[in-house]
Amino acid sequence: MSDYRDWKTAISIRDASWENLQRLHACQVAAIEILTKPDTWEQLCWQEIRQNTDATGIELWTVHLPFSAQVDISLPDVPARKQTLDMHKSIIKSAAGIGVKHFVLHPSSEPISDEERSLRMEMAKVSLRELADWADSLDAVICVEDLPRTCLGHTADEMLELLSVDDRLRVCFDVNHLLTIYGTTHEEFVKRLGSKIVTTHMSDYDFADEKHFFPGMGMLNWKALVEALEQADYRGPFLYEGGFSPSSWMPEIPYATYEEARERHLRIKELTGKNYCGK
Repeated sequence: MSDYRDWKTAISIRDASWENLQRLHACQVAAIEILTKPDTWEQLCWQEIRQNTDATGIELWTVHLPFSAQVDISLPDVPARKQTLDMHKSIIKSAAGIGVKHFVLHPSSEPISDEERSLRMEMAKVSLRELADWADSLDAVICVEDLPRTCLGHTADEMLELLSVDDRLRVCFDVNHLLTIYGTTHEEFVKRLGSKIVTTHMSDYDFADEKHFFPGMGMLNWKALVEALEQADYRGPFLYEGGFSPSSWMPEIPYATYEEARERHLRIKELTGKNYCGK
């Protein structure tokens, strides 16, 4: 059983510049995830990112692989899917070269109809097996993220099916992607997949759709979630994936500062009834 007080504060970011990492360090953010995009991933200078994280003492915990309707490991079109896999492999090779161990991956895009769901699941599983091999050869792991709406991986059952193709696959638990309509609760998800969860995307929501609110702004029972993850012996960071700037994709998201992220982390710690030990 793990102890929530040992989980580091972490944030998913796009800007890994020296200036931004200094801001994160000043706010006592201990680790980061870098979100890569389909149209800009080739511009990333991984050696510079490594120098910046080393200089600030911030851990480069995960890299989030690109995703879009065209960048999708479940595409039935073989050339298009190969293009996606080649992109992912290139990023994994470069980032693993500077020591990154965890790569977060969306198992699909959307929408996916009921009629094509079985085929898309099979294509995703073929891709996951190939990427698990590639990552393992570079001493890294693929972390499959649960997704909302009609995306693949929207229930515990689907996540277990996706993971079944290779025992080396792990889970990124996005807690605001479990929608009431599909019936999987957070406690059930952690109970069934807890041994595979190695990283998180933490944010709040209304259970009807993803919102990426900051904790306390939605309906999630944070005390119950933290206790479930502790029981599952989760030892990764408390990694926020929320709005730190205005979003054109989801303009209703109230955006916040890094300082507020840290403060909310401390408030959630207080809900457990434990004394905060400064980690």
